[in-house]
Amino acid sequence: MKRLAWISSGLIIILIAAFTYVAVIPPSGARTLRQFDADRVADLEVSMWQAYYAKERARLFGLLVTMLREQYHYSWATAVREGFHLARAAVIFGDARGNYEALVLPDLEQAYAAAKDWLGADFDPATVARAELAWWVARRVPEEDSPEHVGALMAHAYALLYEAPETGLAPAATLRARAAKLRDAQAQQPDWQAIGQLLRQSYRDLHAALHSDAR
Repeated sequence: MKRLAWISSGLIIILIAAFTYVAVIPPSGARTLRQFDADRVADLEVSMWQAYYAKERARLFGLLVTMLREQYHYSWATAVREGFHLARAAVIFGDARGNYEALVLPDLEQAYAAAKDWLGADFDPATVARAELAWWVARRVPEEDSPEHVGALMAHAYALLYEAPETGLAPAATLRARAAKLRDAQAQQPDWQAIGQLLRQSYRDLHAALHSDAR
């Protein structure tokens, strides 16, 4: 019996060690936002939008963690921690009807500060967080919620985050804004296939622009 107990204890320790290793070890490859599978990111975003508007918060969180793992190249533990801040920002914004800076910015700033440290980037987390929030808010203001205006705000946020020229990122941002506008126009029965196609082209264009800038 004692032998079996020791074996069981040993197996538990091995399993805990293996789980911890998987949780804290990041994916292989460079820590960069510029390396991502455009279609995969787009498909994850479609699923996140579906979860967000259906208020399926557990599903939204799981999808967000997966995207952070794949796009930011976080370890699972880091993706869960930073996913918490981003998901909470989105949920709070979804329920709020004002005072956005006080309610939403702290979580966005925390998430972008962690990204800056992880990536070894030079962007200012507070500035990126404010630029991100700016296009979120614009989509709630009827006279500002055009794909061109929201796309311009989004391109500015992209330029800060990716540390790349804003003009080259504008087409990708405008396509993403068009996808969001289409979702809103079809709120009762969104054409997720058409929305997904816009997002896939958006992320393909973003990937191409970032790599064109790198050359």
